[in-house]
Amino acid sequence: MNALKRLFSMSILLFLCTLFVCAKSLPLDQWAYIQIDDNRGKWGDWDEPEWLRYFGLDFQDVNRDGYVDIISGRYFYRNPGGTMEEPWTRVDLGVNVDGCLFVNVDGDDFADIIAAALPEVFWFEAEDLQGSAWTGRKIGQLPPTGHNNGQGYAVADLISGGKQEIILQADKGIYVCEIPANTTTGEWPWHMIITSGSDEGIGVGDLDGDGDFDLAFGDIKEGEQEHPTILDWAENPGFLTVTWKRHSIGETMHAIDRVEIADMNGDDRPDVIVSEERYPGQEPDGHLWWFEARADGAWERHQVVQQYSMNNLDVGDIDNDGDIDIVTNMHKGESLATQVWENNGTGEFTKHVVDTGKEMHLGAQLIDIDNDGDLDIVGHAWDNYQFLHLWRNDAIKK
Repeated sequence: MNALKRLFSMSILLFLCTLFVCAKSLPLDQWAYIQIDDNRGKWGDWDEPEWLRYFGLDFQDVNRDGYVDIISGRYFYRNPGGTMEEPWTRVDLGVNVDGCLFVNVDGDDFADIIAAALPEVFWFEAEDLQGSAWTGRKIGQLPPTGHNNGQGYAVADLISGGKQEIILQADKGIYVCEIPANTTTGEWPWHMIITSGSDEGIGVGDLDGDGDFDLAFGDIKEGEQEHPTILDWAENPGFLTVTWKRHSIGETMHAIDRVEIADMNGDDRPDVIVSEERYPGQEPDGHLWWFEARADGAWERHQVVQQYSMNNLDVGDIDNDGDIDIVTNMHKGESLATQVWENNGTGEFTKHVVDTGKEMHLGAQLIDIDNDGDLDIVGHAWDNYQFLHLWRNDAIKK
């Protein structure tokens, strides 16, 4: 989920809580599991490589009914509303693409999706307000990764003025697209702004306090072919036609998977949160870290936990106490636990297990999906790719 959407969800949460209920923090044990889908296909059911799954996952209230809908790979899911326990309407985009972002492309009433089928990138527009059918057109070409499609994607207002920019990981770098004024003629302009050997997560946030969004990401040490263990951030110069200047944050012990940016200790400086991937993931030696931005300009690495591979990460104020918590899922191991790590406000964390037995990959995303003022959790799977999971947060009764 991109930075602006997360900020919007958190502002709605704060507003509703101020009006109605929030005299104290919310409990972290009020979760109801909802199985959105158990019959999803994978990328490899239609195209090579056979083993490949979908990476894309994003959220938007497409039909403006007050309930948030989902794009996940080639599938659009319409929220049934209410308790959300009724069947979700699933609409296939009709071609094998990895839908990953909702983006307001043309300013009309119909929703837009950005989807990858590298080397091709597509824009899909809904044909009606319900998202009952979608029409796609090619908008560019980017080099495919070792997983064909990149695992890092975001949308943010990187350059002041105009529309938001689309950010995608592709082979050997991070690419940004300016949505043109005329969206229907030719391919859109894509710029490689960062050279990186990783195709994993991208963090978006203002790391230098100058009022624009910078990017944090993993990279591979010189001479290595895989396992990005270098954590860097790139400084936004205000335009996209040059390579952005890089700054070192630190290193991890194993491969950097997901990256987020948030102030974890209340000092008004944005920190960087990272989860590690372990493959094949048979040992519980993956780490969840947060890198503290210190007043002297240095970065200090803090361990939240060491456990099985965490290909999942998101951050937000889940208990509404004014600080940023962490949600993740153990993609490997026996328990496959989905966890909330409660922040005490200084960057020290307490674990709360939301559920077990449900594996996710690029999931565990926070979104107020039923618009009741608390953050829910959504995630899709890799090993058990047929499933799309939702945990409804009942801390605030609607």
